[in-house]
Amino acid sequence: MAIQKPSKMPSLFLLVVMCGVVFSAALRLMLSFNGGHIDEYDYLFVSKQLLAGHAWGTYFYIFGSNLNWYILGVGEALGGLEGARAVAALFGLLSLWGMYRLVYQLYQSIAVAWLSVALLAMQAAHIFISRFATYDIIALAFFSLSLAPLLAACQRQGKMRYPALLGAVVLCALAVTSKYIVVVYVPLLTLLALWLSPVVGMLFGLGMTLVLGAYAGWHWQDLQGLYTIQIKGTHGANSNYAFILQMEILYLALPLLLWGLALGWQVVRLRGHALRERPTLIVLGTLVFALPLAAYHLQGQNMISLFKHLVYALFFLMPVMAWFLWQVLQRFNYQWAAQAIAAALIVGMGWWNYGLLQDMEQAYPDVRPIIAAMATQPLDDTTTIASEDPYLMRYATFGKLPQNRIKELGWMDNNRDGKYEKKDAVEAVWDSKFTYVFLNNLIQPKANQDLRGVMLSRGYEKVLDIPWQTSQVMSRQNQGTLELYKRTNPPRIATADDALFK
Repeated sequence: MAIQKPSKMPSLFLLVVMCGVVFSAALRLMLSFNGGHIDEYDYLFVSKQLLAGHAWGTYFYIFGSNLNWYILGVGEALGGLEGARAVAALFGLLSLWGMYRLVYQLYQSIAVAWLSVALLAMQAAHIFISRFATYDIIALAFFSLSLAPLLAACQRQGKMRYPALLGAVVLCALAVTSKYIVVVYVPLLTLLALWLSPVVGMLFGLGMTLVLGAYAGWHWQDLQGLYTIQIKGTHGANSNYAFILQMEILYLALPLLLWGLALGWQVVRLRGHALRERPTLIVLGTLVFALPLAAYHLQGQNMISLFKHLVYALFFLMPVMAWFLWQVLQRFNYQWAAQAIAAALIVGMGWWNYGLLQDMEQAYPDVRPIIAAMATQPLDDTTTIASEDPYLMRYATFGKLPQNRIKELGWMDNNRDGKYEKKDAVEAVWDSKFTYVFLNNLIQPKANQDLRGVMLSRGYEKVLDIPWQTSQVMSRQNQGTLELYKRTNPPRIATADDALFK
């Protein structure tokens, strides 16, 4: 029986990886996979508002700074929703570059660094947020770019460390202010830096404290409102442990399995000396950085943005997966059997993530028909709109009517008593105060049953009725209808004189 000679390079494995990267790149160019999500239209409306020189209370309800909206607004001004998604795609590339620089710092291996980039590029969560016009990919890009300079500062001596340290502080501060959830990594990075270089760790922690403290002080009142309304309210427990754990297993099972095999590889290979080796410490350290956001969502039973936040776990697990696969291939001299097994793993991972990506793409209703319908309607300063998704209407009608003419059905004070109650919307619709009413039956499907009955009794005409069905990646509410109603009777009180629209 002939003995198979080892290959000089893992050509089969690299070919499969390259095919996966090309497929990932093609998916990232499909920017019109669905209409805009609620958040996308919210943020793009804010972009248009700010670029037009108007103020908007963003810090009161959005978990990020206005810098995001100026960045995305440039893309939106050039190409609408797809233009903004293209900007997100550019930040996706920056986050991959940050991954490369980090992994090269860790392993001093070009092969492992590029393989890490390839593996992250094939993850559904990274592909999706890289073409999603929100702050998620902007924050990840700044965060990823901050890591290599911080490690470099810890490794350098004297004055040579300070430019890299300054870069790390600036980029990390931009990441946290881009999306506040990144703040969970500040203490972890500070502790890591203190361990590697006490001086750098102390200065990094001090710099982040000063920058973030100044930011919080500057926006203190709005941030208090954000905490009360969003964190304690909307972002409270909205699911259960079983569902959150199931979601996390879907995204992290394979990377965690490979992480466990990598640790086992080190323990078996080095026995009692494993903890003295740098790769073992990297394996252990990456798990510490991979789990905080997964643990946060599980502890809080909060599914909002879970699939997007798991990209941070994937970001720190991919380097270990890449290092382990490369170690195994080298150990077996790139033999075809070893390459075939590793290649099959990559194919399986790609197929699994493509399925996850499709679920993400279908996780919210396509509202493009609503935007098209509104574009055909006569709109002027007297038009009034009530919407379950107010920012869709704010974006779709921007510049065509004053913003105070658009009201949110779930947040309305019709009787001006300072309370935002269900009856306010019902009474306002009963009085025919709105020219148009839009229901997506995603946010408040039960309350809409009463509103629907009121509109039918008050002579509202249904303009559109489009059934929808989605996956449950973003919401447990996975079916309903998009409904657009138009008033046929005049309001009981002239809207120009109505306090609701002042």
